[in-house]
Amino acid sequence: MSDRARTWIAAVVIGASLATIVGILATEDPSPRDRVDALASKLRCPVCDTESIADSPSAIARDLQDLIAEQVADGWTDQEIIDFFIATYGERVLLDPPAGGRTAFLWIAPLVALAIGTVIILGRRRRSRSTRQLTPEERRRVEAALRGDAS
Repeated sequence: MSDRARTWIAAVVIGASLATIVGILATEDPSPRDRVDALASKLRCPVCDTESIADSPSAIARDLQDLIAEQVADGWTDQEIIDFFIATYGERVLLDPPAGGRTAFLWIAPLVALAIGTVIILGRRRRSRSTRQLTPEERRRVEAALRGDAS
């Protein structure tokens, strides 16, 4: 068997193995600890303001992580836990604001800015292109240069 064939077979076996592993991991239910970590990373710490509960070093953040762990252990769904925190602290507790309603502008503004920027850039490029026609003298000089004449 040639080296090229062995390389292809090895690549196929490695690719199939990776696909199987990823497929198994993707279909597994997250562990309770993974759920706690994921939820804590979505919620803003009420003390630190710019950090998630998961990233905050404050004592209240640790207490809130314990509360989330208790809720997960009691069988609460992720949405129920998030709704509890919204009811307790308001929508501001979410690190990513929900799409729609009062926060729709936050989600649409970057797209609008991108569209405006694209229009401005394309408009400037079009204006910078010269559409001026060559005079007969300029055309004669260009044709002479292309032919290799020095006149």
